[in-house]
Amino acid sequence: MKSDELRQHYDGLACEGGFEARCHMELPEWSLVGAHVVNMGCRRGKGTYKLSEQVGEGGFVVGVDWNEAFVEAARAGVPRALERSGFTRCNMAFRVGFPEDLVAAGIEEGWADFVYLNSSLPLFASPARALRECYRVLAPGGVLLAEVPVTEPNGEGRAGDTDSAADANRADVIKAARALPNAVQAAPTVEELLGWLAEAGFSEPIVRIERPLSPDEGSTPDRPAATVPGDEATYRLLSIEASK
Repeated sequence: MKSDELRQHYDGLACEGGFEARCHMELPEWSLVGAHVVNMGCRRGKGTYKLSEQVGEGGFVVGVDWNEAFVEAARAGVPRALERSGFTRCNMAFRVGFPEDLVAAGIEEGWADFVYLNSSLPLFASPARALRECYRVLAPGGVLLAEVPVTEPNGEGRAGDTDSAADANRADVIKAARALPNAVQAAPTVEELLGWLAEAGFSEPIVRIERPLSPDEGSTPDRPAATVPGDEATYRLLSIEASK
């Protein structure tokens, strides 16, 4: 996809609601001290600030987001984040860029020890291409830390449904979910996710955490996300590690 096509896609994504609600961060139990980390889809920087504390003054975190206003807000919050951490030097930066084109955001091949990707993956213009970019910027042995909604289409199924009808209904749900946007209902199947990761070059992922996921799950109980009606699929949130 060309840059103007990417811009058209991301300009069409709502900034809040079903997209924002999925930004949940599940960090690994082992140390990130001294690491170089890319936080893809950093939004207003909250996750990047958290990662900067994890990597310490000897590490560095680059937050990337396509929304220029969000990136500016994230940059504005850096002094306060450093005050909270007590660090004497800045160990983070924020850049405007698309998940499918981290070259334009200035992320060099092999720079990162880790790429952190929250559950926004299903809403990207090209999830498969974005994962290839994650692989490119990782150093050999680097790790993708991702939280990805996955689906089991049709749930228990409906009487009389044919496979082709079910597939068509699923495609309609995904299209409508991406338009809302709702990252859960736009989710790939586990098989699709594994295919994207393998195509990018990653090893078979390790699932660290898995839990059921409701399509209307918002950032708080009193803030449900907008959903596509008539969807009978079931969903799970996977926290995975995949190595280069």
